[in-house]
Amino acid sequence: MNVYEAIEKRRTIRGFTRGTTEEILRKIIMAGTRSMSANNSQPWEFIIVEDPKLIEQIAEHKYQLNLTISPQGAAAQQKKAYKNCSVVAACYEEGPGHLWSMWACIQNMALAATAEGLGIVPSTLWEEHQRAVQKLLGLPDGYRLATMVLIGVQKGYPRAKTPQIQRRPEFSWLHRNRFGTSA
Repeated sequence: MNVYEAIEKRRTIRGFTRGTTEEILRKIIMAGTRSMSANNSQPWEFIIVEDPKLIEQIAEHKYQLNLTISPQGAAAQQKKAYKNCSVVAACYEEGPGHLWSMWACIQNMALAATAEGLGIVPSTLWEEHQRAVQKLLGLPDGYRLATMVLIGVQKGYPRAKTPQIQRRPEFSWLHRNRFGTSA
């Protein structure tokens, strides 16, 4: 699959039937580490989380966090996303531009997972829930959790056709020289 096809087919998946192999997971993480980073800092660190009890604790933090912003059904759906998938903590050493570097890395991972025929979703945490998960994962001082990354075979895969997503008209977001001037 070429990069443009992977970009077009990439979807955020929240339901999995199984995770992936260690070999494919390493390949996806390696693709992430080939992204751009601030001053070539390469601030990333990854933790493959396999312990079911630890995964359940992280999923519960995500659930509790989501209850503060989403209806209970949506919060439960996000907690359920942690089932039947490979779970990776994407972490970074604190520094200028390091968080955006991580998101470039995660985008590469998303495209690589898509090219492998897998679904992927970042699962973000913040405030006390992020701090609690960082502690569960044993992150040392000076390191932060960017997001949990869930990867696996999506429920219903392979689909007969890619779902259509409502998008803005092509190039309606492109301007020339100043905002509001058509390109």
